[in-house]
Amino acid sequence: MASRRSAAFAAASYDWHVPSLSVSRGGLRRSVPVLGAFVVGAVAYAPLYCYPLLAPQFEATFHAARELGQMPWTMFLLVSALCSPLLGRAYDVFDDRILLLVGAVLLAAGWLVASAATDVAFLIAAYGVFLAIGVQLVFVGTTTAIARRYAGVAGLALGVAYAGPGIGVALALPVAAGLIPDIGWRSTAVIFAVLSLVALPFVWLMTTGAAVLVPAARGSKVAGPSTSPARATAQSGAGLHETSAPGAIAASQELLPPGSRSRPDTLRRTIRTRRFLILLVGAVGIGCIDEGVFQTSSRHAVSQGIDAGFAATLLALQCYAYVVGQIVGGGLSDRFGRRFIGLLCAGLIVVGASAIFASNGSLLALAVAGNSIYGFAIGATIAIRSAAFSDVFGGHNFGAIFGITAMAYPAGGIIVMNAGGIMYDRIGNYWPVYGIAMVSVLAWTTALMIAGPRRHGLRNRLRSARARIPA
Repeated sequence: MASRRSAAFAAASYDWHVPSLSVSRGGLRRSVPVLGAFVVGAVAYAPLYCYPLLAPQFEATFHAARELGQMPWTMFLLVSALCSPLLGRAYDVFDDRILLLVGAVLLAAGWLVASAATDVAFLIAAYGVFLAIGVQLVFVGTTTAIARRYAGVAGLALGVAYAGPGIGVALALPVAAGLIPDIGWRSTAVIFAVLSLVALPFVWLMTTGAAVLVPAARGSKVAGPSTSPARATAQSGAGLHETSAPGAIAASQELLPPGSRSRPDTLRRTIRTRRFLILLVGAVGIGCIDEGVFQTSSRHAVSQGIDAGFAATLLALQCYAYVVGQIVGGGLSDRFGRRFIGLLCAGLIVVGASAIFASNGSLLALAVAGNSIYGFAIGATIAIRSAAFSDVFGGHNFGAIFGITAMAYPAGGIIVMNAGGIMYDRIGNYWPVYGIAMVSVLAWTTALMIAGPRRHGLRNRLRSARARIPA
């Protein structure tokens, strides 16, 4: 396995676009892994993020308070955070296909346990063990696989791959909203279990074949095996300062502690750098933003006088916009840089979330606009986050590094969901969640601007883009 990965990384230093390969065949090889990742993500996440619809059913069935009704999801986030580093390291050591297949099977088992629950404790076990570990295996595995195949230009590829969960959730929400009242949440959970197994053949598709190599830009000088990644980037005249490459390139530029003999690219060295810690805090902020607004926006809308069916439709609209944001935002960040596009998206998050929380039964147009803007912005932000970590920390330890950073998202979700449930039981509204989300936007933006990857020639690119706009 190690030799196969080394060969793949070495091959990535060459331009594979040679006459012996047709353009159509090359395009197919570049698109098949992303297609597989898209479907796997859709199947894994679609049932999970129907929790805003399932939580009221759980509370009614087991006569639980709203704070207790959030406990299965809290345990899901907690276990997701705790197991992420180990799962990330597993993807550095073991075959990704096997681990992804195990993840899909665990998801199916989790939904079967949930369907048979006779107490909240069974739901906590289903969400906190089977579903948490299963979805993290899928998430970490998909991200590391795509980041390694599209090193240095992972924004668009990750955006398309992450669009799968958005499309899946958007399609599942209205279907689940109709199924749950008709057949009950237990039968719906069984359907979710069967759906999880659909991912199995697409895992095979995503992990079949050699590593995908992106063709070099025309006129750029192709790097050889002895060329450093930073020098290769400088030769091309474009691209990121910190491309994905063996070792934490940007983080390793920090001075080693006096007397230290550790290599710059070791895992321990990387996670001790200030840059890693700053980006980790920013990733916690993204977890607060995303989980807080998504999980509470439909309930907040109902409390503001919006019909429950229309609130579910707004949530689906948010997911569709999320998909567009993943693709557009990821692609734009490849072209204009993670910081510049990330800053624009942070501003859109503030606008969209403010509109969501300010809307009510007489301001439905504001609710539609807010969910659309927010969905687009948070989708783009998540694509930018993963691409930024790939740019700065990519390499043979990236699985473990990304596994550690994946702890940040559920940690943020735990903070905001518990605070939201407790405050709702005390004051009867979700406005504290909005406050936490706004503080979190500031934290993420600050982290990205301080520690995010930089891009060569951004001003020239912006000037070129403006020149192409017709007067």
